[in-house]
Amino acid sequence: MIDAFAFDKVIAWHTGVCCYSQSILHPMPIRCKAHGCVNQNHRKLKADVERAGPMKKKVLTIDDSKTLRMLIGKHLAPFGVEMLQAENGELGVAIARETLPDVILLDYNMPIMDGYHTLIELKTDPAMKPIPVIMLTTETVKETVIKLLKLGLKDYIAKPFTRDVLLQKLNPILGLYEGTEIPPEKPMAPNIPELSTGPTKPAILAVDDKPVILEQLKAHLSEHYSIIAADSGKSAISAISHSRFDFMLLDLNLPDMSGIEVLDAYLKSNRNGASVRKVAAMTLRASQSDIDQAMNAGIGLFLYKPFNDEDIASAVGQLVSLQKNGSDKKQGFLTAKGKVRILECPSEKSAKFRTFAGSLGTEVVREIDDMAEEGLTRLVIKVGEGFLSDMSITRKFVNLVERTHQLSLKVRLVADSDQARDALKQFAETADIPTDTTLECALRSIE
Repeated sequence: MIDAFAFDKVIAWHTGVCCYSQSILHPMPIRCKAHGCVNQNHRKLKADVERAGPMKKKVLTIDDSKTLRMLIGKHLAPFGVEMLQAENGELGVAIARETLPDVILLDYNMPIMDGYHTLIELKTDPAMKPIPVIMLTTETVKETVIKLLKLGLKDYIAKPFTRDVLLQKLNPILGLYEGTEIPPEKPMAPNIPELSTGPTKPAILAVDDKPVILEQLKAHLSEHYSIIAADSGKSAISAISHSRFDFMLLDLNLPDMSGIEVLDAYLKSNRNGASVRKVAAMTLRASQSDIDQAMNAGIGLFLYKPFNDEDIASAVGQLVSLQKNGSDKKQGFLTAKGKVRILECPSEKSAKFRTFAGSLGTEVVREIDDMAEEGLTRLVIKVGEGFLSDMSITRKFVNLVERTHQLSLKVRLVADSDQARDALKQFAETADIPTDTTLECALRSIE
């Protein structure tokens, strides 16, 4: 049996004089006789097409956010759409080339290959060029949009977006529903988690440009661990995308990029249970600026060079201990109060301030994504005095609040100081969110 889409690939219908085929069934052009072929397979294929009925529409979402891919799938599932997913541009191009989807939803900001270069790849391949591409982006600057449209972009959707906006953009392409009124949302079947197929021995990704360091790590650890060696930032990012591992030993000074850039790609990958608590940084004790940068990124474990076998065993032992004790999940940044989740942003004088600030754009966002995946919708965010005094931290906080809007979470803020309340009023993203002076009041109001 052959479906309608495949039939279009096999035979071009009546063209007036003859039909042409790219199938092995018809290696040569075939004369038509009143829309009938000399070869009877032509008529048989047409009959098969008519019996097969319409083929499912295919949508490929290329986005490094697992939660966003999940939400898009949730919105489109009731329409019988076949969902394809890719977590980065390179993988997305490969899937698009293999499956030729009906439309591609493409994120603009991604690790490995961003949306701009992914779009170039898609539009310079003759087979993929006709596929409509819709960009998912926070980049709505006129010049950027014009540049993307010139490359062949069909349309764009500004993040955060609603279900209605998504369906309005896709309906003209996919014909999801008739008329202009968007069908009401239907409940979706529960999501079945994927089973882990990792190696028997725990795996460690060791990243260092010095062969002697990699050999030292292999010599000491290979009896009990599978070692994946990467001698550059580029090879590390490739390993992050294609290999399974449990922990990472990361050099902070690589020849092609900083260790923090590798860490950022890892945390954004949504692979291998990505967590800053599974990473130990390798550096010199004298490199204080690198150490500070790593701590601001949330790294709390260091393996100082030059190190010996005992040092290696201690560092890896601490990583394993954290995992066995379940602290990566049980001692996260969100705390529970019934079905409400609480996020406490510490004051700038708190000992927890630097670790929390370094994790604000990665681990904290990931926990909120996990919260949404569990079906929890209520979040209270308490902001400590001076927490929003640094511009880079403020930017991360505002992005986090935008994320909660995107996930359709119900949010209340708590500011127990005048400084925190004034800071929250300065930003459009937080000014209209209900704000309380105590955590108890917020919890009562959000119930």
